[in-house]
Amino acid sequence: MKTLLINLLIGVFLLAGTARAEPILLDKIIAVIDDKIVLRSDVENKLRMELIGRRIDVRTVPQTELENMFNKVLENEIQRNLLLVRAREDSIEVDDERVEEMVRAQVRQFKEQFGAADFAEELKKAGLTERQMRDKFREQFRNQYLERSMYEMLAQQVSVSPRDIKDFQEKYRRGESNIVSLSHIFIEPVASTEQQDKIRPQAEAVLERIRAGEDFAALAKEYSQDPGSASRGGDLGFFGRGTMVPAFEDVAFSLKVGEVSGLVQSQFGFHIIRVEAISGDQVRARHILFLLQKDEKASQQKAMALYQQIQDGADFAELAREHSDYEETASRGGFWANLPRSDLPSEFADVVRALKPGDVSLPVKVEGGWNLFRINDEATALEQIAKDERLQALFREKLAETRAKLYVDVRLEE
Repeated sequence: MKTLLINLLIGVFLLAGTARAEPILLDKIIAVIDDKIVLRSDVENKLRMELIGRRIDVRTVPQTELENMFNKVLENEIQRNLLLVRAREDSIEVDDERVEEMVRAQVRQFKEQFGAADFAEELKKAGLTERQMRDKFREQFRNQYLERSMYEMLAQQVSVSPRDIKDFQEKYRRGESNIVSLSHIFIEPVASTEQQDKIRPQAEAVLERIRAGEDFAALAKEYSQDPGSASRGGDLGFFGRGTMVPAFEDVAFSLKVGEVSGLVQSQFGFHIIRVEAISGDQVRARHILFLLQKDEKASQQKAMALYQQIQDGADFAELAREHSDYEETASRGGFWANLPRSDLPSEFADVVRALKPGDVSLPVKVEGGWNLFRINDEATALEQIAKDERLQALFREKLAETRAKLYVDVRLEE
């Protein structure tokens, strides 16, 4: 790919969000799959979304790495189109309601990760609206649903013998498998009791002033610590379910117009909420936020104490069920997934790759908290990985068959 293409991509990122920076005139077809086309802007937008999710400033990415990322996204787009063709051939249908649930959950996670104000700012920098982001996620999750459905269909054709499992076990323990079975225990920092006891009376005092008749918007401007809404008197505009964090949302959707909540505690702090209007399945609300600072040191100490218990013989899965703050994996004894080594998130990939089967890492700081990672080596885990490797090979074979039947043309060079 020519350097010019990467420079143009960087230019798109640097200029995103300005009215005159839309790269319409720079767009071009860079791939054709049967009767579908892939535009340069398609790939740029998806790369932009990936960088937002990983909180990476494109200006800090070396040009060669950015080029590799661009090529990987392009290949994913080609594979996505092949997948859609194959899914149609196999009459696979998508559960649209499940996809919408996934979209709502992903947007909510982003807002929790960034905070409402920073989230809006990141979208602005990337030249995206929230609706556009939701559309991108919807497409992504539909494709994931189709891929998972194809895997489930093909899985019925895959089996492994005891001998296969023994051979794979030796390969796995030598570190020769591309897939690792990964479990974790996640500890999320929370505000100390002392800080909650300090901030709560301040929030209660403002709540009493509201109940005494003082203007909510004026008090929000004076006291709210939400930089995205304080200057607007706490006004959050209209929003639907799946937009805000659950603790906030549950209360907001239970209030009548003009009604003010009591103190509502979320992972951000204490909120006072007032509903201004209701329109269909959306509400317009104001809030006053009293931030709570999370105690990072205490969470690290808790993670380290759990690590020591594991070294002393405690069962990892039991500790995960009891202590992990990531509910989805905690209920599975901390089991996360069977992941290709190449797909391990960069923030902890080096740590995981250094572990041997059965090892547990020291606490690792990641976005949102601390993790203990474990490479699983139980027989059931190895059997599943062995099946997964065969399944992936079969999946690639089916897509290759589809690709051979279609017209595929990649046009990266000028």
